[in-house]
Amino acid sequence: MKIKKGDKLEEITLPKDDGSIFNLSETKGKRVLLTFYRIAGCSFCNLRLHEFKKRNKEFGKNFTHIGIFHSPVDHLKLSMKKHGGTLPFTVLADTDFKYFKKYEIERSFLKVIAAMLFKPHKIIPAIIKGFIPIRILGYFDIAVTDILINEDGIVEEVYYAKKDIADHFEFNKIKEFSLK
Repeated sequence: MKIKKGDKLEEITLPKDDGSIFNLSETKGKRVLLTFYRIAGCSFCNLRLHEFKKRNKEFGKNFTHIGIFHSPVDHLKLSMKKHGGTLPFTVLADTDFKYFKKYEIERSFLKVIAAMLFKPHKIIPAIIKGFIPIRILGYFDIAVTDILINEDGIVEEVYYAKKDIADHFEFNKIKEFSLK
């Protein structure tokens, strides 16, 4: 089922990059950006995480970001080390593609090509920072999805990538949401 505005998501239970278990219900009372990313080594995804880490102080105090990757926990842990320490948000491993499938997160090779062609301004800085998918463990053709969830656990807005695999909400939209 595709997620839509007004939905209340069922519990999501997945391992964090440190192996401990996380439940989405732990975010009750917070404003949440839930993102279905691609694979742990994805250049685009890691550049996005880098920006969120760098600009984390711009978000509201009652805001958190949860990122789900289609990767094994050990590979996710290795990839997240490239960010130079602990990230100020939670990253999870959906090794079995369970929640990606449940919420109909799209897979599209055409959107992979579109990102490579039209976003060199993003992939080049990502590669320079060392975010290179050397080992691809998971589906490489996942088109990301961003979900904004309010304090009551209700979806306020959802964005399934339209143009390419790295098509997200703009940073300022998320920042505004976090400050409400």
